[in-house]
Amino acid sequence: MAFAVFLVGVVFGGSLLVELAWPLSQQGTHSLLARGLIVAGLLSMIVAVVVLPVLSRLRQRAGNAEKAINSTNEGYWVLDGSGRFIDVNEGYCRTMGYTRAEVMKLSIADFEAVATAGQIEAQIKRIMHKGNERFETRHRSSKGEWIDLEITVTAVEGRYLVAFLRDISQRKLAEAKIQQLAFFDPLTGLPNRRRLQDRIEQALLISSSLGSHGAILCLDLDNFKSINDMRGHSVGDKLLVEAAARLRAALRAGDMVACHGGDEFVVIMEALSSDASQAVHQVELAADKFREAIEKPYSVDGISLHTSASIGAALFFGAGVVMGELLTRADTAMYEAKRSGRNRCVFFEPVMQEVLRRRNELEMDLRRAIARQEFVMLCQPQVDQRGRLFGGEILLRWQHPVRGLVAPMDFIPLAEETGLILPIGAWVLKSACHRLRAWQDDEKTRNLQLAVNISALQFSQIDFLDQLHDVLTDSACDPTRLKLELTETQLTGDAAELAEKMAAVVALGVSLSMDDFGTGQSSLSRLRSLPLQQIKIDQSFISRLPGEAGDKAIVDAIIAMAAAMELQVIAEGVETVAQREHLAQSGCLLCQGYLFSRPIPIAEFEAKAREGWQFDAQSEPALLR
Repeated sequence: MAFAVFLVGVVFGGSLLVELAWPLSQQGTHSLLARGLIVAGLLSMIVAVVVLPVLSRLRQRAGNAEKAINSTNEGYWVLDGSGRFIDVNEGYCRTMGYTRAEVMKLSIADFEAVATAGQIEAQIKRIMHKGNERFETRHRSSKGEWIDLEITVTAVEGRYLVAFLRDISQRKLAEAKIQQLAFFDPLTGLPNRRRLQDRIEQALLISSSLGSHGAILCLDLDNFKSINDMRGHSVGDKLLVEAAARLRAALRAGDMVACHGGDEFVVIMEALSSDASQAVHQVELAADKFREAIEKPYSVDGISLHTSASIGAALFFGAGVVMGELLTRADTAMYEAKRSGRNRCVFFEPVMQEVLRRRNELEMDLRRAIARQEFVMLCQPQVDQRGRLFGGEILLRWQHPVRGLVAPMDFIPLAEETGLILPIGAWVLKSACHRLRAWQDDEKTRNLQLAVNISALQFSQIDFLDQLHDVLTDSACDPTRLKLELTETQLTGDAAELAEKMAAVVALGVSLSMDDFGTGQSSLSRLRSLPLQQIKIDQSFISRLPGEAGDKAIVDAIIAMAAAMELQVIAEGVETVAQREHLAQSGCLLCQGYLFSRPIPIAEFEAKAREGWQFDAQSEPALLR
């Protein structure tokens, strides 16, 4: 450029000297030549000094623009009217994982992952006519991945489409996560309560428009709390995830299952028959399928687990029912299914509302009772073969301020179901240990033994052994005087783990008794593996002695088995002398029941012990004493 300017200057300068040196009279042709050179020089100088720098700057700006377009992460391309590429930048090529040469051989339809070829053609025509459009779509990368794009397209001269694209995959991923958190349960991946509410409203509208029935089903996993407490929350969570997957797989097309909290699920069934009886049948078939799926064995972390589902169902027709009322009806029916034996489906009936109301009232009263310590400990004497008092069983009563003395059967099942049995059981165990410690100072009571019933939920607590150790230490009682009674149905699950836990209890000096023996399904081999010291024959067998041959044979077999396994055996529910005599003849020498005494206040029990009370078979039954 500098050299060109120099040449222009030489020509222009030389021409000017010729013009000045040559006489005017002699200029003629030479003057015209000089003037032409001057004009050419001036024009060349203008081009060199003004025009060329401007063109250079324009070329530089164009190059910078091209570099900017190719260096940006945002995509840019130009299409013709058929959707083929005319130009494309490096940003789009990098995003899609192709070279520029590869892209230029293709059309936009080769990348589109959402729209069809026909839809793309229609969209191009629309933009050509409209002038511009902004939309979101997905393109398929060279790796087969879907890339979310935001595209702004402008039509040029009705012949070309110029587009700028932005990768919004991360934003879409963030939006999906927000959607997941807002409408789906993080553990099971099922829709949550919020999403459930929207779906129920939709189901009501569908029922109204189609004139068909719909149904809401509440499913609750039976005994899940015991599994969760015994095995830990990690195992419980994995069980829930598996159960959720099974329910999802068992759904009819178009139905939905949601997580309603904890171990409770809700299924929405739509487009059932317009005939109520047929709709009920459809729900029953679906409920059976759910129960079959849930009750299949589970294997979690190498542990074999079993559960079942109690299901409550509520039909609806049209949009005239409030959503909350529907859920309440299904939930009420589910509680009835649990109350009536579990692992079944029960349809809502209006009378259940009253039952549920009473149950809720009882639960509230039970919670207040714990806070106000309204429970009373009674003790039923246990006697040996000579009628001498050797111990007693602690029995709990609830002294309700309005209802009076409430029997265990009227509140213990609810306490176990709600988990309130844990604070109640802890109080009973603590009170019994402190009572034993007080008896140690009196020679007439120091050898008495107290039996305390331990619920399945309480025994399954991970820290139960720590709780037992602490209460024994705090009370400073003699642990050999304490006996824990476990029901036969509690002694299920992993045999090795159960035996280890029971052995740890025995290692503390505490003895173990199997309560209600004969009502469960324990095998002899399983019994031999458990460190029991005593079995208690259930009163249902004792009540029909000595007349019923079948029950007599069962009782005799239990006594013989206990003797063979060197286990102490005691009979509960003994009410007649004949029953006691038959038990003694068969080898059962320890008894308790109304023949000897009703459950009495613990202070009265202590007084009898200090008096040297002894049952006399020739006298009136002790319950009249």
